[in-house]
Amino acid sequence: MRFPRTLVAEFARKLAAQGLIVGSEGNISLRAKEYIYTTPTGVLKAELTPSQVVVMDSGGKVVEGGRPSSEWPMHVAIYQKRPDVKAVVHAHPPYTLALSLAGFDFSRPLLAEAAIFLKEIAVIPFALPGTEEVPKAMEPYLQKSQVFILERHGAVTLGKDLAEAFNLMLILEQVSRVTWLALSLNSEAKSLSPEELERLRQS
Repeated sequence: MRFPRTLVAEFARKLAAQGLIVGSEGNISLRAKEYIYTTPTGVLKAELTPSQVVVMDSGGKVVEGGRPSSEWPMHVAIYQKRPDVKAVVHAHPPYTLALSLAGFDFSRPLLAEAAIFLKEIAVIPFALPGTEEVPKAMEPYLQKSQVFILERHGAVTLGKDLAEAFNLMLILEQVSRVTWLALSLNSEAKSLSPEELERLRQS
């Protein structure tokens, strides 16, 4: 693995370049051995440098760097509950959030990619950002999903590394964008049938 701080800074800039976060919003983290490397609070992600990345222990105590993102309890809780997860991406993808605000049912897949890559999308009831409410609200869904939509807040994707978590966020937003376009043309756009969905999930 390349130096964790370099990877966190690199993927934070990629999120900003893709328009999945703007300004200082959003946060990502990477678990490497006994440490968690995460984005700091109040820093423009498009300009994040490796030296600005915060290092925490597995319990969330800062061991190097400044103040971590206010969402650090969510990252720590995910790593504690999911030993297989090594990276967390929390972004604010606009089309995904627009569909969420409009009440779209994310269990209604229109595209094959949703079933193949995103699988079961967990929609998390609203919880106050930056508080323990967020990981508590996510906990019932953590074992069965890698993709989460936080109502009126953002989206979270998990991965074995930052590349996987980032890829899931990209696909989620692309699927949402195409879904939004389809529904704007035809509100009765046809969903995949249960049979088609099952075949895709088993492929």
